[in-house]
Amino acid sequence: MLKYYSDKTNKFYDTPEEANRAEFALKEQENLAKIKKEREVAYAKEQKEKELAERKVAAEKVDKARTKLIEAQKEYAAVLGEFVDKYHTYHYSTNNAEEVPFLFGLFNNLFGL
Repeated sequence: MLKYYSDKTNKFYDTPEEANRAEFALKEQENLAKIKKEREVAYAKEQKEKELAERKVAAEKVDKARTKLIEAQKEYAAVLGEFVDKYHTYHYSTNNAEEVPFLFGLFNNLFGL
């Protein structure tokens, strides 16, 4: 009995049609695997771009908040400076631990510590 060998599938078949069908099926599997891989790569790229865009928006929000904070600190320092120049002292008490770093920065700006 004559057998037909396929170099693509590395198998023997009884008829040339069987070999062709097997080669076609193998080619379809390879194409589907390639398409799946391309979709995975495209999805990963899309997700990375989305994350970068979200990060950029968040960073802009932080930058705007920092700018507002700096401007508010400048205004506060100017108003406090005017008060101290006029009245020579200013007393402020707080129990809020969140204000401590701000106050150190303010005193540093005012007195050059």
